[in-house]
Amino acid sequence: MALGTSILHDVSIDDERWNKNVANAQSLIDGCLSEILNKVDEGKALSKFDHIEIGFVLSNDAYIHTLNHHYREQDKATNVLSFCGLDDDEITGILCGPDQPGPQPYSLGEIYIAYETLEREAEKAKVPFKNHFQHLIIHGILHLMGYDHIEDNEAEKMETLETKLLSDRGIDDPYAA
Repeated sequence: MALGTSILHDVSIDDERWNKNVANAQSLIDGCLSEILNKVDEGKALSKFDHIEIGFVLSNDAYIHTLNHHYREQDKATNVLSFCGLDDDEITGILCGPDQPGPQPYSLGEIYIAYETLEREAEKAKVPFKNHFQHLIIHGILHLMGYDHIEDNEAEKMETLETKLLSDRGIDDPYAA
């Protein structure tokens, strides 16, 4: 599906439970992506590309566990994994700087979300499944744009941005105690 003139995104559903719990997954992803494209500097910079793609895979703990083990050497499932398609120089130069991308197609990356982990986390936090889903979408996209939460200052910046974007979608601060 195209969003804007140059951003294509595809949603693959690998576990039928997604269809039961989030019948409007595509529209929720579209809304979150629109928030980022319109309100985040790196998102606005995506308009520089003639063609850029992003993929979303709605899967389950077993598959995410396999990916997490293979790529991150973590022997467990996690809620969301983001695999960036741009290298650090492209993020720094194009998304965060004045550089212009070449005319070839680019991949912003892929985001994988685990159904069971999302469900457990939403229940534990007492938040609606679809709200936590949107949080993970935004979190994953920000990772693809170079945001991280390893260092405290990076985490604060990323969490503040997530909270603002979610608030604009009518969703409470996921980091509030």
